[in-house]
Amino acid sequence: MPMVKSFTQAQWDAAARRLDALPEKPAHEHRVNVRDAMKSLQPQIVGAERKGYTQEEIVQQIAQDGVEISAATLRYAMKHAAIEDRSAQAERHATTNTDAALPRVKKASHARSSNTGNARTESQKKRDGAITRLESTPVKGFLGFPIRPDTENL
Repeated sequence: MPMVKSFTQAQWDAAARRLDALPEKPAHEHRVNVRDAMKSLQPQIVGAERKGYTQEEIVQQIAQDGVEISAATLRYAMKHAAIEDRSAQAERHATTNTDAALPRVKKASHARSSNTGNARTESQKKRDGAITRLESTPVKGFLGFPIRPDTENL
């Protein structure tokens, strides 16, 4: 049975102070993994490919500066950098279009709720003074399907 490790608050505080006291490393000594490097080198690599260089030739050029990776690693990293770039663009596109999409959703839900509101009688509307949900109207879920409480088999 694995044992859960626990430490005192004083130990955690001492570790935090030690990390805060570390000096800044020079930028040229920062380690960068291949995937992160491909994100920043992607325009240069695509530009070299447009100039007619193969991925093997690009790998040879990169190796002259001490970065030794295989062509397969380059392909893999470029593919994932492109996928991440597309997903980031789609996310930005979705957040910018969310504001424009909300009124449409409200209009559509308003149209649906007005249809369910027709079941109410005029006397109920006059008496309430405001539109409220009746107990008999089902609650609609995320995709518009009615959700009913499961109280029949109690």
